[in-house]
Amino acid sequence: MTPYRHEDSLIGSAPAEGVLMKRALALLVSLFSLSLAAAPAAVVKAQSAVYNLWRFEEGALRVICSGTVIQTKQGPRFLSAGHCVEDATAARYYISQATDPSFLVRVTLEDWYDTWPTSDYSLFSLPKGFHSPALPLCAGQAAIGEDVWSWTGPLGIVPVLRTGMYSGPLHFPDDSEAENEVGGMFFVQTNGDGGSSGSSLLRLENGSVCVWAIWVGGWTTRVKLDGALGVPIPPAAR
Repeated sequence: MTPYRHEDSLIGSAPAEGVLMKRALALLVSLFSLSLAAAPAAVVKAQSAVYNLWRFEEGALRVICSGTVIQTKQGPRFLSAGHCVEDATAARYYISQATDPSFLVRVTLEDWYDTWPTSDYSLFSLPKGFHSPALPLCAGQAAIGEDVWSWTGPLGIVPVLRTGMYSGPLHFPDDSEAENEVGGMFFVQTNGDGGSSGSSLLRLENGSVCVWAIWVGGWTTRVKLDGALGVPIPPAAR
């Protein structure tokens, strides 16, 4: 976190850094509590399958994205976004549920693809003996206007529950450049932060929580609706 800095002024001094930190944490806890209160119990429990994705390269370890342990026919796998790994596919990757990387789990990159607007995913195998709750994949897609959720771990912080509404696929009939860039990608009205890429978009299917898409970016529409861009779950993950 960048330290708070201020200059002396005629209107008085800014609050001390410790006070600002306490206020920020209090606000975060309040917002977090509100989001939990509004979410179904199954969505709240889904946090246990959510991890930060870390990369070790050139002697440095840093958190890069978020992701989720999912159920596949081959057993549990870790699912994230492809653009998180495309520039360093030979690097070592780890997952963790803590901001402090004191307990990291080594994962192996199995498959990845990053070709917007059609696909953007990375799939990792998990080590033997590793046990984690794993979320099932949805059989269908979200309906327009449906409530959806995502547990994100932006920039390595404790996962934050995002609540949103699916607005349908983006299309730009009068803007070929935008259509080529993001046309057809899922748009969810929600908020997020850097490092949210790779988070799973969740919905309820027959009363159970499941993963229906991957959060891969942000977008602001012409009518100033901020939201997340999503892509479908790839066949390789099923």
